[in-house]
Amino acid sequence: MRAHRTLLIRLPKDKCNVDYITRLMALSNLAYRGYEVWVPDIPLTIQHHLYGSFKNFKDSLVFGAEPKRWFAETWVPLKTLRIYPGGAVKGDKRAPVVLDFRSSIIRIRQVCGNEHGYVVELPMPKWVVDRIKEGGDVKYAMIGLKDNESYLALTAEREVEPYQPSDYILAVDINSWSHGIAWGLLRSGRIVSFKQEGLNPQRIVSLYNQAVKREKKVGRLKRLGLEDTLNAKRAGRLVRRLRSRAYRLIRAEAVFLARKLTKKALRYKAMVVIDDVDWESLRELLTRKYGGKVGKLLLSGLKRFVKLLVTQLQWYGVPYEFRRLYSKKCPRCGHKLTQQKGRTMVCENCGFKAPRDKVPMYWAIKIENARS
Repeated sequence: MRAHRTLLIRLPKDKCNVDYITRLMALSNLAYRGYEVWVPDIPLTIQHHLYGSFKNFKDSLVFGAEPKRWFAETWVPLKTLRIYPGGAVKGDKRAPVVLDFRSSIIRIRQVCGNEHGYVVELPMPKWVVDRIKEGGDVKYAMIGLKDNESYLALTAEREVEPYQPSDYILAVDINSWSHGIAWGLLRSGRIVSFKQEGLNPQRIVSLYNQAVKREKKVGRLKRLGLEDTLNAKRAGRLVRRLRSRAYRLIRAEAVFLARKLTKKALRYKAMVVIDDVDWESLRELLTRKYGGKVGKLLLSGLKRFVKLLVTQLQWYGVPYEFRRLYSKKCPRCGHKLTQQKGRTMVCENCGFKAPRDKVPMYWAIKIENARS
């Protein structure tokens, strides 16, 4: 099985021509649809690279989803050349992206600027070195724009076979951020350890509401023709900082939890069972509780967490599966549970009783018993 992991690297604004990258992205969009448009003022080496190797990239992970519109922002696929400390060389020597592990530098040639011999050098991220140590190889790269800023995407690939799981199961229940991500380590029909952890959504709501309040202030100043005043500029900067802070908190928590659960699964050689959540119902719940825009922001964080978790499980060969882990349905008899004070769930049919966030763990035990 081939596993992949991708890193996004923000490129320096003063060294990357956004308009030039936009043109390359437009040519990539056309190339995806089978057209070859040779432009006189773009280096032939880049155009030969794009059209000559495009078919190899079309069906690979590096290219991503098929563009839905003619003028969609399609990232530019790039070949890579890897130079290792021992002198070994892999890849195309004419590749636009060079990963030089001897000097710990990434060189991007003729892609960030439309000048002959234009090269941008970046420090080698530790992420790339770690993936190489784990047996991966950074074969693919892309360049494109995100929020009108230039980014380089590096994709590491390696062959991995999932290990034979032990008698441990790691069950992961995808709750809303208000009650955290619940996980339990199960063995022989009992819960060995259980924990709930995650983001404090009230902090996100507070940051978001502060940003909205200052956005309204900026709007009033603009309507009065005072958008260039010191107060307007200061409020605009604060809005960007508040929004950025909220996004970074959600992203950091998703990264931390995905990494922690992957390490725990590896430690116990556990089989991972992930709640196959109903995203539409969860979206309605978050929207109703926190409001439309904040709810969507929190939901995107949960989806990011699941994606990161699955990507890391695949990379390390951890066997996993998605199964529905209910919290309102009795794991013994299947009847609907009644919630009492303290988020305790009770089945009036068979007498089952457990905290609401532990009910999915009993469903995972039921799945384990049915399999054995």
